[in-house]
Amino acid sequence: MNKINIRPYQAQDRALLRTLCCDVADRGGPIENFFPDREVAADLLTRYYTDFEPDSTFVALCDNQLVGYINGCMDNRRHGLAMSWLLMPPLLIKAFKHGIFFRPEINQLLRGILKNWRRVFVYRKKSFHSYQGHLHIGIAADFRGQQVGRNLLNILVEHAAGSGITELTASVHEANKAASVFFEAQGFVVRDRYPMVLIRDGKEEHYHSLLYVKTIS
Repeated sequence: MNKINIRPYQAQDRALLRTLCCDVADRGGPIENFFPDREVAADLLTRYYTDFEPDSTFVALCDNQLVGYINGCMDNRRHGLAMSWLLMPPLLIKAFKHGIFFRPEINQLLRGILKNWRRVFVYRKKSFHSYQGHLHIGIAADFRGQQVGRNLLNILVEHAAGSGITELTASVHEANKAASVFFEAQGFVVRDRYPMVLIRDGKEEHYHSLLYVKTIS
């Protein structure tokens, strides 16, 4: 088994973390499966954690290669405000400059987002307005099954407990069976199931987003 070193995130990890996030963003596969621009996707998926709350992110390294990360947020409400008012406006401008809105595959993505409006504005409103925490985790394909995720999660749970957080949540695509097995093995339980629509190759995929919750004593 490879020797893995886990430590707090540092500024020099930023580029590697963004790359790994995009490599595993689609149920363990690359972001390009449904979104064409890595830089914009990396901003959307990681910038809050690396730029606004870096002390809640931890990374796993093997021979100086970043092979895993866990992005944490200790205040969902703060995250929502930062995303809405500080991150999304410049991100939309960047997306426009990159010509994203003129790409045909984006029309499918936008159609899916419109069909999912209830998930944000109705189903998950309570979660977004809470002062509890959430997390995102990503592990390089060659390092899965080596307890990297478990060790990263344990460190984040300790950090959350020290911050006074009593609940951590994680969203999982129901087709990602490996992620469900992982979170359930770590003491997470499904609290809610939100209907979702994803459009790929012009066809609608209907599934649920599972909201996993871990209570921290």
